[in-house]
Amino acid sequence: MMRQQLEQLRFESVQMSSLSQQTVNSLSPVSAYLNQPTQGSPLDESPFRPIPVPYRLTLPPFPVVGTATLEATNIPLAQQIAGFAKRVMGQGIYRVVVVPLFLLEGVHVREDLPQEIVTAQSLLPEAMQLVCTPHLGGYPSFKDFVISRLAATTADRCLLLAHGSRRSAGNRGVQKLGNLLDADVAFWAVPPDLETQIIELMQQGYQHIAIAPYFLFPGGITDAITRRTEDLAERLPKLSLRLLTPLGMSANLGKVVAELALNVTHSVSTQSWGRDRWQMARNEITA
Repeated sequence: MMRQQLEQLRFESVQMSSLSQQTVNSLSPVSAYLNQPTQGSPLDESPFRPIPVPYRLTLPPFPVVGTATLEATNIPLAQQIAGFAKRVMGQGIYRVVVVPLFLLEGVHVREDLPQEIVTAQSLLPEAMQLVCTPHLGGYPSFKDFVISRLAATTADRCLLLAHGSRRSAGNRGVQKLGNLLDADVAFWAVPPDLETQIIELMQQGYQHIAIAPYFLFPGGITDAITRRTEDLAERLPKLSLRLLTPLGMSANLGKVVAELALNVTHSVSTQSWGRDRWQMARNEITA
């Protein structure tokens, strides 16, 4: 029965009371996994599916997986992480791996998330250790995933549309990915915007343009992108604009997230995030 439950492992919300009923006795410490999505949307539904067999076979014994959000919730992220950690401690698990599902290395990644992890650690017993992976957008396998997904696009030109960050370093990562893809780049929150880049491509002679939202999941911003694209299509009838779905709509994303979590548990030494280690957290965490 326990093995059947493992075969049906899914990414579940930390608010659910039925995270897992397994009792862990064979390995200590055992890792749990907490995926920390970007900016939650009240309308979003979980896009995750069971991890394919090759990844299930390499998971540590009896992993427990949950999710948490930085926004769109009344519960602070630190409390979500601490609550998840306390629940898995009852199953003999003393390490939680936080996987930040962020695409850009912006303010959330460099400032908000480290602070929330330190706060969460302060709410936990010393025995519980929190480990954080690099953010998803900076992970090489994720970039390969994006490249393979856009390679099938048949348009004359592809325009990668990201949210954009007030931190220029985060935007440079998208620009580098665009160069790797031989694609142009636009941002939703900072220049250059979608309309500017579309008009620029039109003036260069491109007529069939694919717009690839550099977003994980559908939400308010992707809905706004859809409306903006429809408006541009009406104003520029000679252009053929194709809006692709967000990246998280692909089942292959689960493989990349699982790989990221497994790599940190196998290659990074456990790091305790105590109250007196905030400066170390700021210097060492890449999340």
